[in-house]
Amino acid sequence: MSDNVTQKHKKARIFRDFLISQNNEKMFKEEEVDNAILFRSVYKVKEDDKKQFMLIFNDSVYITMQSLVVRDIPEDKREHMLRIVNQVQYEYPTVKYVITPEGHLMTSMTFHGTENTLDPATILMCSLEFFKVLTTNHYDRFLAVLA
Repeated sequence: MSDNVTQKHKKARIFRDFLISQNNEKMFKEEEVDNAILFRSVYKVKEDDKKQFMLIFNDSVYITMQSLVVRDIPEDKREHMLRIVNQVQYEYPTVKYVITPEGHLMTSMTFHGTENTLDPATILMCSLEFFKVLTTNHYDRFLAVLA
């Protein structure tokens, strides 16, 4: 790790301090990579099915939440999955899904913030609310495509 304190470090410190203040510091595993600081966690969408997600803090004004929702969608099911994704995005326009070139269904959510404007409570609350919506409204629809 470089000794230079950059915007990503300042934003990550604000988020980390918020987690500590809420006694939630064990909720995330923190890792620094070349151009970002990652906070990784999991959310249980079904009894035996947990989804890893990460919050990505970099030197830009953006903070991104990303998660792999469905791995390895068979080629013959991708068109049907895209129809479901389009319908879900129409119903919930703030939720974004994409099928990657490798055939994985990913989701992401973007927040804005600098060291002066970052709102860690909103980032955490919106990320967890997204997973509640995924669990109650979207996930079974995605799994039905694979059945």
